[in-house]
Amino acid sequence: MSIIGRVGAGVRDSLTGVLRGTGQVAEGAIDSVRDATVNALRSTRTIGGEAGHLAQDAIIGVLQATGNVGGAAGTLIRDSVIGVIEGTGQVATATTTMLHDVVVGAIRGSSDAGAELGTAAQSAVEGAIRGGASVGLTAEESVVQVTRGAIDGTREIGGAFTAAAQGTVSGVIAAVAGTGGDVMTAARDTTRQLVSSAASVGEDVVQVSVAAVRGSIQTARDVGVDAEQAASAVATGAIEAAYDISDAAGDAVRDAATGTIEGVRVVVRGESVDRNRPRQ
Repeated sequence: MSIIGRVGAGVRDSLTGVLRGTGQVAEGAIDSVRDATVNALRSTRTIGGEAGHLAQDAIIGVLQATGNVGGAAGTLIRDSVIGVIEGTGQVATATTTMLHDVVVGAIRGSSDAGAELGTAAQSAVEGAIRGGASVGLTAEESVVQVTRGAIDGTREIGGAFTAAAQGTVSGVIAAVAGTGGDVMTAARDTTRQLVSSAASVGEDVVQVSVAAVRGSIQTARDVGVDAEQAASAVATGAIEAAYDISDAAGDAVRDAATGTIEGVRVVVRGESVDRNRPRQ
């Protein structure tokens, strides 16, 4: 269990018993968490530039209050993230940096709710983008910091990068589709960031890329987005990032992340991913 500060403890204590149990998680979580967050933050004398860290503390407190809710963990994390962001937005200026911090906190605290990393990443990312939209931040503003939050949170807990990548892409697609943003651009940019970060810490960029494509297909089907277009956008982002690493990495990702995956034909086009393009 993560160590929390005054805000997190206040939120935890006020919600203990309120959100416990699968029957209570689905209803009223956002309102309950928002109100608890507002009350806890208002008891803090100084917020200012600490808003992100305090919000991170709050989300961990929420997850500690719930106990292990098993199959309902994804819904709980998503709605709790939204509630914390909305609550923080009522007493401080909402920023994309704050979204980053909340995603990190949600992943750190996910084990308290019984969530696997992929579920935690997907739910935290989706909740952060939706929560950001509710306090005036656009998906275009939020995606980079939210993705970075998923990466940083995964590093903190020593989690599997492939699971985080699949969950992150899924969360971005679900959230951006739900908030009316440009799903394909968001998916492509997210995957570029994931693959670049994977390479920087020695992760297998091929496995990360394929996991991201699989996540995009599954979620696109669930939310009514064209799965072939979504998978192609993700594959394009992965290949672009891989070629920035090396020709060998680019070729390997291109071979693995295109073709037929999960029954979907994944095709990428454009100079940036052309195997025969001039490269320096």
